[in-house]
Amino acid sequence: MDLQAIRRYYELPIIDCCNLAGAEYRAENTLEAGGDALHTYVTARLQFSNMAEPTVACGLLSSKSGVFIVEYFGPKGIGPAAAQDFMECAVCKFHELKGVTSISGPTFVALDNRPYFFARTSFGIVVPQDLD
Repeated sequence: MDLQAIRRYYELPIIDCCNLAGAEYRAENTLEAGGDALHTYVTARLQFSNMAEPTVACGLLSSKSGVFIVEYFGPKGIGPAAAQDFMECAVCKFHELKGVTSISGPTFVALDNRPYFFARTSFGIVVPQDLD
């Protein structure tokens, strides 16, 4: 399975949560909009770590692993409820996915000197051979 297919597999549930929350999804290579802080948006990125592990006298064993990070940006003044609802959706959807080994967070923060309320969670993954 190629890296783009892996990213898509873990990204689709986040896009579903964005659609449910009425939040814009900004893929990693998307240009940022005006940044007026009137809109809610979500970013996600996949950071790979180990790609193979040495085995005893047998060469390398494929073992694609990494962390999938989801970040929520919502306007201040609305309160943390929208961020909490979104992160609840993301965590619940990731419980259904193959290969998720851990969930860190979510954490919630009102960003200093910025008009956004921020939330983040990360999902440890080890990509199974049968991801479909």
